[in-house]
Amino acid sequence: METDEPKWKVAVVKYDGTSNALRKAIQLCGGFEELKPDHKILLKPNILWGGTKKLPPFGVVTTSAVVGHLLELLRDQGCRDITIGEGAIPNKELGSSTYKGYEWSGIGKVAKRYGAKLVDFNSEPFEEVELEEVKVKISKWALESDFLINLPVLKAHRQTKVSLGMKNLKGCLAIESKKKFHKHDIAHLIALLNTKIKTSLTIIDGIYAMERGPDFLGTSYRTNLLIAGRDVFSCDIVGAEAMGIKMEEVDYLKEFSSITGRPLSLDAVEVKGENVKEIARPLKWRLSLDDIFHQAGIQGITVQHEETDLSCCSGCAVILSAFCGVFCKDNPGVALDGLEICLGGKTKAKKESKKVFLLGNCAISANKDLKDGIKIKGCPPPILDTVMSIVLKSLPKKRAAKILMSRMVKNIGIKLGVYDEAFPAFGVYKPPEFDRGHF
Repeated sequence: METDEPKWKVAVVKYDGTSNALRKAIQLCGGFEELKPDHKILLKPNILWGGTKKLPPFGVVTTSAVVGHLLELLRDQGCRDITIGEGAIPNKELGSSTYKGYEWSGIGKVAKRYGAKLVDFNSEPFEEVELEEVKVKISKWALESDFLINLPVLKAHRQTKVSLGMKNLKGCLAIESKKKFHKHDIAHLIALLNTKIKTSLTIIDGIYAMERGPDFLGTSYRTNLLIAGRDVFSCDIVGAEAMGIKMEEVDYLKEFSSITGRPLSLDAVEVKGENVKEIARPLKWRLSLDDIFHQAGIQGITVQHEETDLSCCSGCAVILSAFCGVFCKDNPGVALDGLEICLGGKTKAKKESKKVFLLGNCAISANKDLKDGIKIKGCPPPILDTVMSIVLKSLPKKRAAKILMSRMVKNIGIKLGVYDEAFPAFGVYKPPEFDRGHF
């Protein structure tokens, strides 16, 4: 596809721990050229979770450091009407909400410092928009802002290969609309969504980058990169290149290229600053949850997870990740016999599996003919039901009773705010390379 359109500028800058790096990136790409002091400005970070304090945020969520630098630069431009909006995965049982996410990530703290407003995209007001035959509800904050700044993390994704600027806008949807994306062609809908929501500036936060993301089961690295540009598609092309992931294999980028007629090529972008090919760090996007169990010495369990079924949404994915962390911590070295966990609306249980757990309503619906499947109902199912069901029906009775009693005590402690838990399955990140001061 050839075009006579001018190339979009995308800046690639090394982060030096100060706002100077972000200032340089914005200057190189002309990021503030259309910004006016009286604009209604919306910042859309990536806050996946409202997590417990001990879960590592590195590479999972946008750093409060980058948000703070940006708020400082916006203040220098005379901007005062600034809102930060996100729709994190809500889960009352695990204590996750958007506002908990603001607190956990540190973004709430910097918002208060600079006088920015915080909103939850999981709540009203919404506007219904048609993405071809699919009707979705988009937060009016995203549609009515004068200047939307998209702040994704530099991360790989085990469903969509990358999760950068274009996918980050999925967080502007109502919860049920997010689920709709997984029931249809998610790549096509992400592309269409980016024709409805106008992004004025994209800043990819690559202080930390995540392999096999998007959540805590991935592995993060310190990369000290900032990628910025006025065109979200161009930024995602450069972001994929920086992770060593072939852009032509990212379905939502291909879909956007097809819809708009724009070339999917690094040659169509004017990269300013660092040479992206020289600073690229190859990251893997595939994740086998079987490997996570094997690392804990657990044998005889297999999981048909999100990579094989794009109909699995973040709700069940988080429950599975939480179960994985809990089960690996409580049962290192245990030997199971032909146990399988299925989730997603298209996953069929393997014939050779001796015991199959159907995690969530979608997996139950997809395996209606499976007579002996153990159903864990919900959209998503409660983590307690998930743990109890699998523990009781896969482990010896005495061991199961001991584990469940311990879990009940810990759960009470979590609800009372006197206990917080770290999970070895989620990685250990040590200073000074991994700095909690960035959050």
